Amino acid sequence: MSGEIGVCHIGAGSIGALRAAAVAKTPGLKLVVISDIRLEAAQALASKFGCDAIADWKSAVARPDVDMVIVSTPPSLHADMAIAAIEHGKHVLCEKPLAHTLEDAERMCEAAEKKGVLLKTGFNHRYFESMAFAKQLITSGRIGKVLTVNAYAGHPGGKEFGPAWVTDGAVTGGGSLVDNGIHIMDLTRFFLGDVEMGKGYVANLVWPFEKAEDNSFALFSTADGAKAYVHASWTDPRGYLFSMEVFGTKGYVIASYPPMMAEWGETPEAGIRAKRHWNVFPMFQIKERAFSWRWTIINSFIKEMTDFAEGIRTGKPVEPTGRDGLRTMQMAHAIYRSSKEGNEIKV
Repeated sequence: MSGEIGVCHIGAGSIGALRAAAVAKTPGLKLVVISDIRLEAAQALASKFGCDAIADWKSAVARPDVDMVIVSTPPSLHADMAIAAIEHGKHVLCEKPLAHTLEDAERMCEAAEKKGVLLKTGFNHRYFESMAFAKQLITSGRIGKVLTVNAYAGHPGGKEFGPAWVTDGAVTGGGSLVDNGIHIMDLTRFFLGDVEMGKGYVANLVWPFEKAEDNSFALFSTADGAKAYVHASWTDPRGYLFSMEVFGTKGYVIASYPPMMAEWGETPEAGIRAKRHWNVFPMFQIKERAFSWRWTIINSFIKEMTDFAEGIRTGKPVEPTGRDGLRTMQMAHAIYRSSKEGNEIKV
């Protein structure tokens, strides 16, 4: 594909607004239409970027000037919207979690593979400076073979929940584990490799949601014995934060946000303490301070969509793919089952 890639964005909520802003700043992309069942919301957002607005998403994804569709709606709507776009030959970037059920996520992946278009899961945390730096250390072999990962994501709940559907498990497919936890499970696979077995617990320690846990605690194991611990929380009074601690045979890296930073160290052999180093990404700090956390999210979206645009032009899948999104959902559902049955579950 040559020339600009026409983009349809479905969803004019808070994330949709950030996504639309990112599309407008991504070279090679052109935002042509925004769709939302709340037409006034779609029109208000579209007026900022000089594109069309429509309430009927089915008509929007069928437009001939649309090559790529971004789905930023509640998860229970993802499958129908994504599959309709795919059937029209459009490439799809879908927000996390990929769907609210494993069956819907599988349908999305199969549809994209059958049609020969790209499906990308919106795991933008991979593009955060600290996470990209950690991945670079791992890929270069600086910290050796990865042995363990400790992953955490939390916020206090309350106003941090955002839209009411976020805590409705019938819409999302669960609670903390498929909300903020889905990002750190993806990062666990990104750093550690695929996992084979899972065991854990979910609980409502503060918030009495019927189908959405406010805390989830998971242990995962790879086929070669590496281990990961994942904790996702909606009860952290410190505010929003997440971190990834990665330990290898030759060193370690701890990547976190906020603030965006990475602590790391190397050691020549087991039993010798590593010298500690820090990367605080000074230019990033200046820009975030000047433009707020929204700049951080938009910046990660731009990097994510730049990758996707390149994949569309070359016809090559871009990670994290739809299958990566499905895989993280399988991790979550293994923990839901383990918590209920008390057993270790094959992922």
